[in-house]
Amino acid sequence: MSESNNLPQAISHKKLSYLMLKAQKDSHFSDELAEIESLEKKEFDDLINNWEASTKKVINELSKRKDNLLKDRSPNSLIALGAMEVHLNMALQAFNVFNKEVDE
Repeated sequence: MSESNNLPQAISHKKLSYLMLKAQKDSHFSDELAEIESLEKKEFDDLINNWEASTKKVINELSKRKDNLLKDRSPNSLIALGAMEVHLNMALQAFNVFNKEVDE
């Protein structure tokens, strides 16, 4: 309890910021945080790589089997399928840009 008696009643924002900058990092906490961030990054990378592979398969199937896919479809369905293909291609282009910036 005597420690709490030594605490100041108030501290300025400037002084608190200074103390936070000068404080030593808790290495155990930093290691745990880095491990969590690393696991989250790996999970995200796996997820997005699986998405990329699946999206490429869908686009390839669309281009290979267009005649079979288009048979007995309404005009609105054909328009929707074309729009989906365009959006998938744009998403892959965006993903490639994202990957280039991550690699740099």
